[in-house]
Amino acid sequence: MSELLSTVRGAITLDIPTLVRFRDTEDVFRRGIIILILVGLVLGAVEFAVVFIGGVFAPSAEAQVAEMRQFFDQMLRFMPPEAAEGFEEQFLSNFEVGIEIGRDVAALPTPLPKVVGNFFEALGAWVSMPLAMLGGFLAYGIWVMLAAKLLGGSGRLQEFLGTAALSSVPYLLLILGWVPCLGTVLSLVAWVWGIVIWVAATAVAHGWAVPVATAEGDVERYDVNWGKAILAVILPVLVLVVLVMVVLVISLLVGLVASLGSRG
Repeated sequence: MSELLSTVRGAITLDIPTLVRFRDTEDVFRRGIIILILVGLVLGAVEFAVVFIGGVFAPSAEAQVAEMRQFFDQMLRFMPPEAAEGFEEQFLSNFEVGIEIGRDVAALPTPLPKVVGNFFEALGAWVSMPLAMLGGFLAYGIWVMLAAKLLGGSGRLQEFLGTAALSSVPYLLLILGWVPCLGTVLSLVAWVWGIVIWVAATAVAHGWAVPVATAEGDVERYDVNWGKAILAVILPVLVLVVLVMVVLVISLLVGLVASLGSRG
């Protein structure tokens, strides 16, 4: 346990020697994934509590409908008379139909009591959290690995992914994500902090953290090529942004050509 805490502390403080020692651990991939899953389970426990308590103490369907109607009434007051009339005719009539359908669905018998159903819904949210984190981490990690290889990185996949999994630790700040205002700030801090650990782990895993030894042969410090590590981490995102922009431009051009053709 002390070794695990030391590794986590070294990761969040960007201690390069700690990352190097963790990279050189025989089962670094297994250890890294375990840390990521533990973080996911902790965050999932918070999600479990939020979903379960929210389901148990959720307002009744009638109360929710009354709240929505009050919102629409307030919105109509600020709309021009013509627009308000059209809104009432088109949207609100469909809204009432939807409410009736919702009532019929809510009235259907369920095989389990509501509390039990809320429990299993919350349990699903708990279990899915570490799985979602793991899936997103592996998908992004493979692309960063490819980018690092293109930039001359020498790391192995297991060592890289195991070390990079430490980037999940700052997301423990999301435990307080439900707190108004503070949750948004902590989410941003966790995201930035995680990206920084990604960069450090990429540098360490791909040989871009070169040890500088003293005359006695002890490692004095590490010369880190931060430029290559940063580029490897952000390159997949840049490629994705460029692809999205290309698709949007092509779509706009196709729509423009089609519009001109129909006019002709």
